[in-house]
Amino acid sequence: MNEEVTLDQEAVFRVGRVVSVDGRRVRIIVDKLKNSSHLLYRGGLVRNVAVASYVKIVKGFVELIAKVDGEVVEEDRGASSRYSRGVDPLSRQLDVSLIGYFENGHFERGVREMPLLDNECFILTEDEFRLIHTFVSASDEPLEIGTLAMEPSQPVSVGIDAIFASHVGIFGNTGSGKSYTLAKLYFELFKKYGTTETFRQRSQFVLIDFNGEYVDRTAVGDDYSTAVIAGDDVKQIYNLSTHDDRGDLLPLPESAVHDPVFWTVLLDATEKTQAPFISRVLKSDYWEQLLPDPQALLAVIGDLVGRATKSNDGALDRQLPVNFLEEVVSCLGDQVSPELIALIDEMRTSLGYFSQTHNFYWYAATSNQRKWATDADWFDFIKGKVSAVQQDFSGVGDIDLVRFKLVLQYYRDVISGFANREHLGPMMKRMDERVPSIKRLIKVSDDAFTQVPLTVVSLRNVNLAMRKVIPMIVCKHLYDAKKLTDPQGQRYLNLIIDEAHNILSTESARESDAWRDYRLETFEEIIKEGRKFGVFLTLASQRPHDISETIVSQLHNYFLHRLVNNLDVRAIEKAVAYLDRVSFESLPILPTGTCVLAGVSAQVPVVVRIGGLPPEAAPNSRTMSVTTNWRSPLTTNSGNDEPPDDKDLVDADWPSDPPF
Repeated sequence: MNEEVTLDQEAVFRVGRVVSVDGRRVRIIVDKLKNSSHLLYRGGLVRNVAVASYVKIVKGFVELIAKVDGEVVEEDRGASSRYSRGVDPLSRQLDVSLIGYFENGHFERGVREMPLLDNECFILTEDEFRLIHTFVSASDEPLEIGTLAMEPSQPVSVGIDAIFASHVGIFGNTGSGKSYTLAKLYFELFKKYGTTETFRQRSQFVLIDFNGEYVDRTAVGDDYSTAVIAGDDVKQIYNLSTHDDRGDLLPLPESAVHDPVFWTVLLDATEKTQAPFISRVLKSDYWEQLLPDPQALLAVIGDLVGRATKSNDGALDRQLPVNFLEEVVSCLGDQVSPELIALIDEMRTSLGYFSQTHNFYWYAATSNQRKWATDADWFDFIKGKVSAVQQDFSGVGDIDLVRFKLVLQYYRDVISGFANREHLGPMMKRMDERVPSIKRLIKVSDDAFTQVPLTVVSLRNVNLAMRKVIPMIVCKHLYDAKKLTDPQGQRYLNLIIDEAHNILSTESARESDAWRDYRLETFEEIIKEGRKFGVFLTLASQRPHDISETIVSQLHNYFLHRLVNNLDVRAIEKAVAYLDRVSFESLPILPTGTCVLAGVSAQVPVVVRIGGLPPEAAPNSRTMSVTTNWRSPLTTNSGNDEPPDDKDLVDADWPSDPPF
């Protein structure tokens, strides 16, 4: 009975025979009775072969699997012209490419054998089709992410090890659904493992969120999500802001804040002059030794002011002494004494400069007399003015302390003639601009970065300069700390970067080449060597073309949403060598919420319809419906929630009503 069923099935499912073999490219001629779109088998409909479907080529006891890339119709020269229809001389032929084979009841990707001419070809049975789309190995655990786009009844699951122990790239134009896909992956993961205590102890996920899409907000109607990806029991949010002091502060240890690399990154220091200066200052303990003794430190400051006023160098800025003291005051912040403020006011009024002789002088209004820098007692006079001030330096914070050391050493080198202001001056100006911002973003603390598995760092309200620097600092600190404290890789670290083109772009007109190279080399090291230490990257971006080719090519798994720009499509073409032609050509026309899954987690590239999320867990990136909003009254936000800005509307990644 079983033999009769098998023979019956083979007779119906046979589609043709092999007529040409050219490497992986195989041509199959279709039987003339198998040219319909569907076949009848045991009272049911079976979909016939078509482009993007699969066929089985039987070579003896070996079953080879191929994917249909295209089909053509050619004249069948062997057909008889007697008593035949007009279509009989035409033969339908399929161009297929080998992708794998069946062995021991499993599908294996790759080419082990080549077919022979006249080998029979068959449509896949339901069980065989399921085997091809079973991506989870026996040693792995499944994570369901959606269904096949062409077969909605066929669920698609990926192996947790295959995805999360790898580097992942999620690419797609705005509105294609990439943020939703990212949220779906991690929602399902935390749904499965979030309550497991060992998972909470041994894993750390850090999500860099440029647009605030993954931040929980107070619900206003259906506009905002209240538990994006996961709830507060497994998630911690740092909502940063450089606009005011209401934002959260990222805790970093003292060693990280005093690290020369930290300030080199923060200040965009050049490689040849500025970075060595920072390293020299921060590795020296000269200024720390003077801090406990205010009078000794004031004596050094007074000595620098005296030397600056005694110099008759015409190139020296005549405002240098006052500027120096003002920089000292800015480093002290609230700790500055009224006496030091009064001294600066007095110097602005009384300290003058005679340009003809390049000499400073002190004008005493009460006696209407001038004391010149050429006088014998001038140095003691000026130094005494500074030394007489009462000022405590013990309360200077860590960030201000680093700035204080850099300022003191900078003016010391300039006044002594050891440094060129044109080389170090631009860096000092950047420091004046960025230190107030960094003080609103970072605090020195030995507290753990997070006590729960998922940490979301929102840069929605952070200025442009800090949006590039903060992700770099956070990722480098976490990666270096992981290598140092966990060389055996017993803990897991996953760095998730949304809108990754913001910090991984290969071209930027706003930064120097040295800074760009350093930034890219840091992330390239993570993606090349991180696996050895249990560190992995997940990148989501609208512009894969802007991201370093090295980084894109080192990814293990790709979720490819709609990509329209030719440069982006070519970037994917070069990076994903095993993406077949049909899947590749479908990228510009993929519907919203559908992506091509390719990589080590999938035996073959498949088009997947990403499954739905609960409304409260979906990212805050829904596309605005202007026709609905224009007919509705304006809703006022409650609490401290801010309405989405224009950037959020441009980068929206999912329709307001997902079609699930």
